[in-house]
Amino acid sequence: MLMRVTIDAFALTPDVAEVMKAVRDDRSFAKARMEVYPGGLAAAIAQYHNKPSPQVIVVEEDEDDATLLTGLEDLAEVCEPGTRVIVIGALNDIKLYRTLMGNGVSEYLLRPLQPRQLMDAVATLFADPAAAPKGRLVVFWGARGGAGSSTLAQNLAWAMGRGQPEAVVYVDLDLAFGTSQLAFNLDAKQHVAEALANPERLDAVLLERFLAAYDDGLKVLASAGEVRQSPPVTFEAVDKLLDLACRMAPVVVVDLPHLWADWIEHLLTVADEVVVVTAPNLASLRDTKSLLEALVTRRGEGAPPRLVINKIDAFKKTQLSPKDFEETLGVTPSLLLPFEPQLFGQAANNGQMLAEANRGAKINEQLSAFAVQLSGRSPARKGGAKSKSLLDWLRK
Repeated sequence: MLMRVTIDAFALTPDVAEVMKAVRDDRSFAKARMEVYPGGLAAAIAQYHNKPSPQVIVVEEDEDDATLLTGLEDLAEVCEPGTRVIVIGALNDIKLYRTLMGNGVSEYLLRPLQPRQLMDAVATLFADPAAAPKGRLVVFWGARGGAGSSTLAQNLAWAMGRGQPEAVVYVDLDLAFGTSQLAFNLDAKQHVAEALANPERLDAVLLERFLAAYDDGLKVLASAGEVRQSPPVTFEAVDKLLDLACRMAPVVVVDLPHLWADWIEHLLTVADEVVVVTAPNLASLRDTKSLLEALVTRRGEGAPPRLVINKIDAFKKTQLSPKDFEETLGVTPSLLLPFEPQLFGQAANNGQMLAEANRGAKINEQLSAFAVQLSGRSPARKGGAKSKSLLDWLRK
């Protein structure tokens, strides 16, 4: 499955337009963001005079080689550095191919074209892992309000940042009721709502200014938690924000609000990891079942959602058991967390993570192990002292 890549495709002929749409709708491009436009190369040049260019531009052109080269020069003037260009044409000329490659075109494809040819051309551009966006996107969703999804997202983001070579980014997308400022004890100057308000201005430099450092391992894009000042969220703004964040960090953790919208459905579909947090009661079981059934078809070959049952034994006599969830959902819970109100309350009131509030708590081991699974990589020692033996001392 292709990584999170932004692609704009400009077709001249109906046949090529159909090929582009087939690529856009293919399951292997589910994580990519691809738009198909009419107008060919001329439309592409006009598009980016007042709009930032994507990572990949695919253009179809019917003109002669001289006109094609002139048009590509005009396109280069309005595109951001690093933009990859794939050209589709009808001229079967090795000299033209070499000229295009020499002028920075990534690939030249001949018509008639099959979807697989275009898919392979795009995938080849990012065959080198260093060339593709590197960030792993992990989203948290609470099956019902009060399940503890935000608290777990915050603590697991912090745990994932331990030992990573670069800081993890935590994004609080609960604009109206987000608790990230309180949980991390931050006085953030800018908030996620401001980052989403003007997506056309958002770039890596601006996003870096919006991020507040909690410590060396974690940066936070906080929510102000202002219900009366919560602006509408657009699909395009969220997609651009998280695409930039994923280029800046090894892991991006997103806390989703408990509501349903197109952009939330999109994030639950394309995320590398989806963590569904639920509580051991009947209403939570019903809502968890509904969500998991929806995600199975949407995520396709993506990793299945991970289920976390939180607040076990809060109501021992009336609660459902983990076995009830497993039998009903057909999913084995990835994590079972006990109800520990004193520990969670102390950490919340002090603006600390659980491991900071009580290093000896058993729940910390569970969260650390789960954080390693979600990050997809083993924690590395970061700035810690190396163990010394007598042999090391003798060699010195």
